[in-house]
Amino acid sequence: MKGRRLKVFQAHLGFHDTIVAAPSQKAALQAWGAGAAEFAKGFAQVTTDPAAVGSALAHPGKVLKRPFGSKGEYKLESDPVPKRKLTPRQRKIATDAAKLEKRETAARRKAEREVKQAQQEEIREMAALKRREAELEKEKLAAREKARKRIERAKARLAGPSRR
Repeated sequence: MKGRRLKVFQAHLGFHDTIVAAPSQKAALQAWGAGAAEFAKGFAQVTTDPAAVGSALAHPGKVLKRPFGSKGEYKLESDPVPKRKLTPRQRKIATDAAKLEKRETAARRKAEREVKQAQQEEIREMAALKRREAELEKEKLAAREKARKRIERAKARLAGPSRR
């Protein structure tokens, strides 16, 4: 950038007011990483503000920032964007919303625990029922065997040779 006269360009990009010392609009747009329409739309322009010009010329080709709407000086790393001040009513609404969300989260967690417990209980009950089914199947087989033997004895007596 040596040899060419530098101009200082100013633009509002995102949450920041930015400036850059560059020889042309094209160079300024490249430094910002912005599209060519920034100047056409009025988002960027040449500035003659002495504080901005002095800061930009101290760091030619580098984008300097400050939070949008502030009157502070431009820096390579901008100050953090100040948080919006809330009215007491807005604070109460935000607090109430946070409390409601916390309650809903707690209720959701409780419901998830209940679902998990119910599923585990179902698994235990199904296992117990399978054990009982196996026991009943054994009893059923034993009862059939006992009945079969009784029937065989009764048939043997019926068909037997002894009639007195």
